[in-house]
Amino acid sequence: MISYFLPSPLLAIDIGSSSIKIMEMTSGKNGKLHTLGLELLPRGVIDNGVIRDVDTLVASLQKLIKRLGVKTQNRKVSLSISGVSTLVKRVALTIADDADIDEAIFEEAKQRFAHNLEDMYFRFEEVSSNFVAEGEKAYILVAAKIDTVEQYIDLIHRINMKVGITDCDFFCLANMFDFNYPIADALTMAINVGASSTQIVFLYNGEFLYSREIFMGGHDVTQKVADFLKVDFENAESLKISASMGEQAIAERIRPAIQEINDQLAVDINTTVTYFMGEEMAGRFEKVDHIFLCGGAANTLNFGTTLSSTLRAPVQTINPFQRIDVKPSGIDMDYIMSQGSLFGVSVGLGLRDISEVK
Repeated sequence: MISYFLPSPLLAIDIGSSSIKIMEMTSGKNGKLHTLGLELLPRGVIDNGVIRDVDTLVASLQKLIKRLGVKTQNRKVSLSISGVSTLVKRVALTIADDADIDEAIFEEAKQRFAHNLEDMYFRFEEVSSNFVAEGEKAYILVAAKIDTVEQYIDLIHRINMKVGITDCDFFCLANMFDFNYPIADALTMAINVGASSTQIVFLYNGEFLYSREIFMGGHDVTQKVADFLKVDFENAESLKISASMGEQAIAERIRPAIQEINDQLAVDINTTVTYFMGEEMAGRFEKVDHIFLCGGAANTLNFGTTLSSTLRAPVQTINPFQRIDVKPSGIDMDYIMSQGSLFGVSVGLGLRDISEVK
């Protein structure tokens, strides 16, 4: 029997520690954006990827869905999970022809992750690589805590939808970047600076090489400003945003506080680069060629300049919608240009296709 009704695209729901973002997009050679929206979350609802206040989260999701006019009946959702509940590792292995591949890789994962994988969902995938020795194959290993994954699945069920795909922020970031910026023969860092953490992905010619999450972000800057001026968190957040948007008088007042966190985060990122260059890639690279930033805290006053100086590499802000047609959504282009970098992970999630759902 022929169906004359095409399935609706996956509804991408990106749940961060400070906001929920919803995106509806059809993918292809050039994606088309149909729906885009954001709802701020109170502090403490999400903590390092773990849901702490499910009722508030459900209410916020329902509010955003209603505002966007999203139809939920029989809809499938793509979700991304991050934080302390997820582990990602790229490995190069030589596995004997007569070995059980699943068992061999599971044993390798137990050693690499140093976690009890019995309490986690575990998956692996073989990937093509330019950085393996003869006889080796490259694999991406992913593990996620069962309790956390089930939390998110239950959340989606409570808003009368089903989970079609569960992804990881690192892969969303990599997919978004590779779709919009197909840079060949260059070592690139894509960095998502969020409210409570900073996610780093190393890519070379589209190949995912390494990832790390640093648990420091925009909230740390805000708290430092609050302590510096002896004001509450909400006032400090407003001042931080004003300073980052060019309010010079405010910027001069709070620059020392902001710069302290900028310096600390830049040092931590540089430590990650040093580890990646030496331990992960054994000296195959001499430098990072490009650094791209996205996320709500990416435009914090002087952060890009600080990072560029520390890593001695050019830094620019990602436009996640660079190759996406936003006209079908009716979203104002001024909003896309000014706030688009907030949606880096969301776009990567939105690029997942309904045909991938099994």
